[in-house]
Amino acid sequence: IKSTLQGLILTPTSGKRLIVFCDEINLPSADKYGTQRVVQFLRQLTERHGYYRPKDNAWITLERIQFVGACNPPTDPGRVSLTHRFLRWAPVLFVDFPSYESLLSIYDTYCRGLLQKNLKLRPVASNLAKAMVDVYRASQDRFTAEIQRHYVYSPRELSRWSRAIFEGIQSLDEADQKNMTPDELVRLTVHEGLRLFRDRLTNEEEEQWTDDTMDRCFTECFPTIKNDTLARPILFSTVLTRAYTSSTRDQLRGHIREKLKAFANEELDVELVVFDAVVDHVIRIDRVLRQPLGHMLLVGAAGVGKTVLSRFVAWMNNLSVFQIKAHRGYTIDDFEEDLRGIMRRSGCKREKICFIFDESNIMDSNFLEYMNALLASGEVPGLFDGEEWPKLMHEIREGVNAAGSASSYVDLSSEQDMYKWFITNVQLYLHVVFTMNPHSPDFHNRSATSPALFNRCTIDWFGDWSPETIFQVARELTAKVDVMQGFSGRQQDSEIAHDIVARVMCRVHSTVTKVNENVRAQSANRGTFITPRHFLDYIQHFHALNKEKSGAVEDLQRHLNTGLSKLRETSDSVDEQQKNLTEKEKVLAVSAERAKVMLAKIIDETTKAEAGKKAAIALKAVLEEESKTLNEQRATVEEQLGLSLIHISEPTRLLSISYAVFCLKKKKKKK
Repeated sequence: IKSTLQGLILTPTSGKRLIVFCDEINLPSADKYGTQRVVQFLRQLTERHGYYRPKDNAWITLERIQFVGACNPPTDPGRVSLTHRFLRWAPVLFVDFPSYESLLSIYDTYCRGLLQKNLKLRPVASNLAKAMVDVYRASQDRFTAEIQRHYVYSPRELSRWSRAIFEGIQSLDEADQKNMTPDELVRLTVHEGLRLFRDRLTNEEEEQWTDDTMDRCFTECFPTIKNDTLARPILFSTVLTRAYTSSTRDQLRGHIREKLKAFANEELDVELVVFDAVVDHVIRIDRVLRQPLGHMLLVGAAGVGKTVLSRFVAWMNNLSVFQIKAHRGYTIDDFEEDLRGIMRRSGCKREKICFIFDESNIMDSNFLEYMNALLASGEVPGLFDGEEWPKLMHEIREGVNAAGSASSYVDLSSEQDMYKWFITNVQLYLHVVFTMNPHSPDFHNRSATSPALFNRCTIDWFGDWSPETIFQVARELTAKVDVMQGFSGRQQDSEIAHDIVARVMCRVHSTVTKVNENVRAQSANRGTFITPRHFLDYIQHFHALNKEKSGAVEDLQRHLNTGLSKLRETSDSVDEQQKNLTEKEKVLAVSAERAKVMLAKIIDETTKAEAGKKAAIALKAVLEEESKTLNEQRATVEEQLGLSLIHISEPTRLLSISYAVFCLKKKKKKK
């Protein structure tokens, strides 16, 4: 803004002209007076060539500034008709989609450029372009926004299709590019077409129609291809190899299972069942996150694994994952700060980031408008105004210097060049993954209020789990349950029992879903949307209840086994004691026999001893009697001798006494 004699004038520098392009100009909603404030401000700028500055109400005149607007027809959902007061200042040009012939001409040129290196495939470039355009036109006629709000087809789909084919071919070695056969080209092209046209569809009938249409168009344009060229499933990825090649589902399943083990140890401890749909969704997400400007919209019921699979694929591709930590006090200022942070990381530091944005994080309608602008242009207008702008320029300079020769073309003296480098990096390194629930009442309105969500993102419709998927999940998650507890059946019987349990659980889930659908059909405010998360909770409760009951049975069994063990120990002890008793009875019988003999002997000897005792007593009595007699006789003899010794000398007396005693003893001995 410069001050002149005519007043304040806002004009570009260096004599240039500024063209302000306003996209989706009829998207803002009308106020209660039926006007769009932004459009009325544009009318004032166009009609009066200026505006009043809010801070001082000074009039600012515009010079060499023009406005160009673009919008969808007012008949499209969510669009507002522009007022005649505005349209009288703006010439209106209607730009329709190119005609069939124009599309053939445009994409025939694209295909010739794609196949330039391969001499064998150059002649089929026109056939390839015709098949692609035929599929696009058929899908555009078959699927309209009246069926689903996101069924919007534009030539942008063909451009994405061509770019995807180019990137797939470029991933091959030089020799493989030159030796690619028409069958390989058709298979690669069909795979990319299915990702664009089939993955967004909501039911099996529409998916089957797309498969049939794709086969018909390519068979007509390539009548010489082999029968198995279009055999399903067609899965191209760089998961197994560096090149973008076809792989079987079983090969991918084994690799994903191994990666999931490492992912559970390093990032998120979660149990995932790698059923067929999981393999398909992993390949689809991986395909988009490897592309420049690769953004995704994952639409599915709660619990189908949208966020977990996104984090897993981002981890496989070495992308940092960012998610908003929304809380009750989370405001638009907090959201702006988070956006500035991830844009600095991706734009200045060139860090690969996967921004997972769930619809539950939309605390304010402005959140979605910011994301819509970020997807459409790689920037959010006004996000780095004021004090944030010098900080951003400083970080960009540091990023350019750190990048070295890769960013040598950036003019550090020009903020415009630096900001362009910043936006380019944001578009290359920031990948946004939206996760939404189709049962949400706001889902269908967002296609109108935020068109970039659907035309800038690759849509992958998770939807609800199919009956086959539900059975695979139930079979996998109940595989470790001992359903044959207490039975000694064969392995085959156990497999049959597991299948029966899984089918019963699927039947219960299906029945509850149908009941709630009938309830909602009768009353909109009643009933519940039964989602895969409910089914997973059902299996979790089954595991918990089975564990509880099994624990109770095991405790009871352990108690009974302990009692039986004690009884067995007691029985064994009784048997052992009985055996010892029998042996001791035998010993006791022998001892008793010996004692009996010994007793008889003792009795006999006792009898003899008694008899001897009696004889001894009798002999003692006799001896005592004889001793008494002898004493009496001795006394008599001594008395007689005493009288005789008086007259005999002493020697003679002694001799006589000795002799007398001798004779007495001899007499006694004879007796």
